[in-house]
Amino acid sequence: MATLRTGRAVTRYLRKYVVAPRYRREQRISLTTSDGVRLNAWRLQGPPDAFCTVVLVHGFVNWSRAPRVHAFAQLLARRAHVVVPDLRGHGESGGLCSMGRNEPLDVAAAVAAAPEGVPVVTVGMSLGGAATLLHAGSAGGVAGTVAVSAPAWGQVDREGSSRVRRWVSGPGGRVFLAKVLRTRVSVDCEFLPEAEDVVAAIAPAFTIVVHDPDDWYFGPEHAEAIYRWAKEPKALWWYDNIGHGTDLLTPAFADRLLTELATRLTPDPTW
Repeated sequence: MATLRTGRAVTRYLRKYVVAPRYRREQRISLTTSDGVRLNAWRLQGPPDAFCTVVLVHGFVNWSRAPRVHAFAQLLARRAHVVVPDLRGHGESGGLCSMGRNEPLDVAAAVAAAPEGVPVVTVGMSLGGAATLLHAGSAGGVAGTVAVSAPAWGQVDREGSSRVRRWVSGPGGRVFLAKVLRTRVSVDCEFLPEAEDVVAAIAPAFTIVVHDPDDWYFGPEHAEAIYRWAKEPKALWWYDNIGHGTDLLTPAFADRLLTELATRLTPDPTW
């Protein structure tokens, strides 16, 4: 049984990092954040009648080419333009991960790369969800944001989030993250305080909170807090027994998300 688990873990690692799916070469773009960090990103052209651009932001120890992120981007690109960045310290981007302090600048750079003429919606998972919420509430410029498995700041209460804190807090953990999980974390990163006022400032843009109540990183109280902080228009979508972050990026979720965005952003949502 242990051998089987090890084999599955190795297979997942190879698929996620070594033989990860690729975008087309012409879809690759380079971004520079306002604090000078170079980011790798991909811009997928949607159909001629695309009604929005989705900026799709991965979570901690993930990247733009992670299989589920890549597949979800392709599903969204059937109806919308899509921009998929590697956050700082992840994938092929420069800089160091700051666990949410500076990542909103990465989201801003990706939003600025969206094609003109249609509204932009940010969709982030876990750390990416925190970054998109902070960006939408501070920088604005988006029609809405969708936070999947995002944390409410100041609460670390489950084994998954406690393990991440241990990894980023010591030199051994940061070496493991850099060498094995290809995530370079800043020595001086600090977990953010609660961002109630920032989340409240997202309105009049919409906020959609998406969460599994059994999430092993952030419990249901995280989603409930973010939803409580947000002002209308807002929504809370529960997905039972599905997992965390990229686990939620299913074809069914892509269909629901595109339908919701079309309803919110177009006078005639039929397409």
